[in-house]
Amino acid sequence: MREKIHFYLTDKNSKIARGIDVFIYSIIFITVIDHALQTMDSMAVYHTYLESWEIIPIVIFSIEYLLRVYSAPKRFKFIFSFWGLVDIVALIPYYLGLPADLREIRVLRFLSLIKYEPASKNIAAAFNRIKKELIIFSILAIFILYISAVGIYHFENPVQPDKFPDIFHSMWWAVATLTTVGYGDVFPITGGGKLFASLVVYVGLGLVALPAGLIGGAFSEAFSKENEEKIR
Repeated sequence: MREKIHFYLTDKNSKIARGIDVFIYSIIFITVIDHALQTMDSMAVYHTYLESWEIIPIVIFSIEYLLRVYSAPKRFKFIFSFWGLVDIVALIPYYLGLPADLREIRVLRFLSLIKYEPASKNIAAAFNRIKKELIIFSILAIFILYISAVGIYHFENPVQPDKFPDIFHSMWWAVATLTTVGYGDVFPITGGGKLFASLVVYVGLGLVALPAGLIGGAFSEAFSKENEEKIR
């Protein structure tokens, strides 16, 4: 019995499994739209109706979660897996009566749709090929982010204590500048700050280009390897 339930819930080649996925994704989509409508003042007159139907998807998601736990070959592994945690985190606030509304986190379930796409294997292979480089890059990026925040803090805090009160608040400027977004809500006004900001922008250009190049190269290599295998 457990094996059959597990098969119908997880086998990507099963029509029943696909049908269940389509049904669950449809309910997720509807609940997200429902929550969005509840935030609109013009829909205030309908809030009671929008809120009252929420019990239906909660029951559906609860049953699905319990069936997945029951049928999982390794239950604890599923419970603490990414998808298991997504489901339980989305359900807990409702049952515990918590004010937090985390139903939107369930939209992450849409990511599981990629299991039906053969090309997803190439994407996984590409990231596995450069995961060490990405880890090193992430460490480097955090270091540069911190140095940028420290630098702008020392230049701008004496003249803009409200905009750069401490290093942690300065990190917002560092993130916006290093990613070349530049929202313009906070910016340097001292000569030293402007010069430092210019250097940070140039570093940011490389910071954005480096992972893009790594990922692009890995994708190209993965798809080239797949084409070679098809020719053989």
